[in-house]
Amino acid sequence: MARYDLALFHAPSVFDFRQKTMFKGPVSEVVPSLYVFDMYPYGFLTLASWLSKKGMRVGIFNLAAKMVLDPNYDPLHTIKRVEASVYGVDLHWLVHAHGALEVARLLKDSHPESRVILGGISASYYWREILERYSFVDAVVLGDTTEESMEELVRRAESGRGFGGIPGVAWRDSGRIRLEPPREPPEDLDPYAVDHSVLVKMALRERDLGLIAPCASFIQAPIAAVLTVKGCQHNCVTCGGSREAFKRIFGRERVALKSPEAIAEEASSISSMSRMTIFILGDLRMGRGEEGSLEVLRALKKADLDNPLMFEFFYPASRRLLEAIRALGDDVYIQISPESQDEDIRRAFGRMYGNAELEKMVRLAGELEFKRLDLYFMTGLPKQTYGTAIRVADYFSRLVEIHGTAEGIDAFTAPLAPFLDPGSLAFEKPEAYGYKLLFRDLESHRRALEEPHWGLTLNYRTIWMDRPEIVEASLAASLRLAEAKRDMGLIGDDIFEAIRERISFDRQVYARLRSGPLTPEEEAELKEKAMELALEKELIINKELYPSAPLSECLRLPQPLGTLVAKLLGAS
Repeated sequence: MARYDLALFHAPSVFDFRQKTMFKGPVSEVVPSLYVFDMYPYGFLTLASWLSKKGMRVGIFNLAAKMVLDPNYDPLHTIKRVEASVYGVDLHWLVHAHGALEVARLLKDSHPESRVILGGISASYYWREILERYSFVDAVVLGDTTEESMEELVRRAESGRGFGGIPGVAWRDSGRIRLEPPREPPEDLDPYAVDHSVLVKMALRERDLGLIAPCASFIQAPIAAVLTVKGCQHNCVTCGGSREAFKRIFGRERVALKSPEAIAEEASSISSMSRMTIFILGDLRMGRGEEGSLEVLRALKKADLDNPLMFEFFYPASRRLLEAIRALGDDVYIQISPESQDEDIRRAFGRMYGNAELEKMVRLAGELEFKRLDLYFMTGLPKQTYGTAIRVADYFSRLVEIHGTAEGIDAFTAPLAPFLDPGSLAFEKPEAYGYKLLFRDLESHRRALEEPHWGLTLNYRTIWMDRPEIVEASLAASLRLAEAKRDMGLIGDDIFEAIRERISFDRQVYARLRSGPLTPEEEAELKEKAMELALEKELIINKELYPSAPLSECLRLPQPLGTLVAKLLGAS
């Protein structure tokens, strides 16, 4: 096969998860990926789009998704088969600390003459430890927008030159670690728009949709995204994507924006190829205010999209804004993350609004008849006790009454897991926010991910709850919410039973592991049961999150592309 200029690899959270005995429980229940976090970062698409326009050959290889989809798939085969001048591995969120480093090691072992690069939020934070501790990594690309640096890095690698002078690159120069001056974070995202056709081209080149899909569920429940902003104006205390974290890790002082025209154009390009749901990522009010967000909505309205659309809010929206979003069509979904029903806890976390504002938005969503309003809650927050954590279901029942009907509203809850994010306020000054950080360096996080239960992986406890209490509060909150949703007809008995069975098993496993090592027989039984619950039943539960028809029913590609991709879907 032809050689790539850059091959981008996405690893599972734990590389050998299929061989290890582990149960990661509800840590991924509020995202479309499974517990191995098989969704690669949006930056893969911007990099591939940018470099492809420069005439470079770029490939994306989602080892995590392929390993979930095919139990017999050997990722080492792909690692050895793919030839490239540069291999890029994402270490974005810290949950990939084990898998990303292991894939980087295997790539270097298999291709010692090529360069192995890490990038992402966590890689940028831990760049020095990575280069000091892991000799198989040649460089770390720092920053939230690295397209220009990666372009120059690939060109240098192909000509056998070093990386000196490339902004935002930390690298090993004859054994000496060097950090080049940072690249100024851009404030205009228009030059970094995604060409979503690159995925179609990669699928045809590789003849394997499972290997290039954004996540394992993409084939059965596809969703696309348009990024509207980089950075954040908010400071949620545990978030690695907060204002403070972006400033500390990337030197970003202000948010970067994509223009209304570029947002609409990118959404239109997705719509021209498929009918899948399009998630408009980022609160449109950030950096542009309500008037600016209305400009974006006017551009989307003009685009006349017939895809389902999703919008997220970081604080409650006004009637004016909600009406403009609702005017885009009948298949419009909105979501907000109150995190807690308790206003003091919410504000301590960094969400500076009260229940009155939230309830007004819920009432408006009901009046305007959005397809669905989703609310997200979390366990492990500042000031949160066991008693407050488990009362999410009670508050959700109240919100359903305010909404006016159980149809068109849903809620989800999950633990703050597995880690406080590096660079966040709570990670940097844990005591100030009521946290006790149990370990800080990258290697400790890598080892923690190998623990058999998610409760043993947590890198924190709080002064209000220790780790066992966080585990039990998370499970109790989840079960009580599931019971409330079942009673209101929001979920069927099949989904409720899947949730109940998994929570029961979660409690059983955690209690057993805390009492001592497993016997070989127990380990074998746990492994089999955990795999069944973590994969098969998580797919059932995750269908609630992002509504979509199967990919085969969403495509509207011109011929002969449509036929070729349909054949690939039939083989997947």
